[in-house]
Amino acid sequence: MKGVSFYVICFIILVVIILPGVMVKSCKPMTPESSIEKEGMREAPKGELIRLYINSSKRVDTLSLEEYIKGVVAAEMPASFNMEAIKAQAVAARTYVYGRLKKAGGKGCSLHSEADVCDDPTHCQAWITKSEMLKKWGIFSYYHYYSKINQAVNSTAGMIILYQDEPIDPLYFSTSNGKTENSEDVWEKSIPYLRSVVSPGEETSPRFFAVEQFPVDTVVSRLRQKWSDISIDHKNPEKQWKVLETSEGGRIKKMQVGNKEIKGTEFRQLFELNSTDFKWERSGKNIRIMSTGFGHGVGMSQYGANAMAKNGANYVDIIKHYYSGVEIRKKNSGSGLTN
Repeated sequence: MKGVSFYVICFIILVVIILPGVMVKSCKPMTPESSIEKEGMREAPKGELIRLYINSSKRVDTLSLEEYIKGVVAAEMPASFNMEAIKAQAVAARTYVYGRLKKAGGKGCSLHSEADVCDDPTHCQAWITKSEMLKKWGIFSYYHYYSKINQAVNSTAGMIILYQDEPIDPLYFSTSNGKTENSEDVWEKSIPYLRSVVSPGEETSPRFFAVEQFPVDTVVSRLRQKWSDISIDHKNPEKQWKVLETSEGGRIKKMQVGNKEIKGTEFRQLFELNSTDFKWERSGKNIRIMSTGFGHGVGMSQYGANAMAKNGANYVDIIKHYYSGVEIRKKNSGSGLTN
């Protein structure tokens, strides 16, 4: 009996104490973050690959073109947008990188010679990882938004925008003032597919209208730091401001500031305004500057694209509206184009 009792006791210890501990250690639950990171560590899917320079880690990663596009769309456009607007963004993003793929004849990233593109939105396109998407959207929205972007990218896989059989430079921005800009009104180079078009429905954007207020002393100080030889009334500088020329899109191209004739883009940059469609007024010891729209205004307006999609337009309609005279075709696996 003593022997039996010993074996019974050993069995009880094994079942009740040892096995649960082993199971807990070996069956650690996988969090959304660990699931995402594990997925990110898998071998890149087959298909066309790109080399992406990631600024935060200062390294070049190789990933599939379509997976890269998903990261761009997640970074560049609100995932809450209509599906057709997201598809238009996916095609624009794909066109951008395709035009820079070295193996397709592109020049690659001018800041990082070893890469096709980088993730700096001021130079190439923004891009984020799945972990960053989770932080951006939260656990409850992540799976819905990622599924949406995944569908938009996969359903337009390989599609790019062409003008006279060449990939375009698919410029895009957040919010227009109701019209987009001709390229030469912003960068002095006329590009035939970047023409000013109407863009209704922009008022839904949280950045459609903005008001900035600056102390008069700050205004004068910034102007003098920018142009050391400027002659300006330090008490009432705004009385020496005058709009000289506006663009087809209704933004300021040239203006008089004291004894200087400057570009609207220079004034916008100096005071960090949302756009070059701005007005000003005196308010006590301050100058109020009101701007409409957000971004440079050339190419596709993202909020305008969403408004079009809500009104029934598909991604082809949206792209052909914002990029004049273009066609959309699918590239094949050999970097060529299919008819």
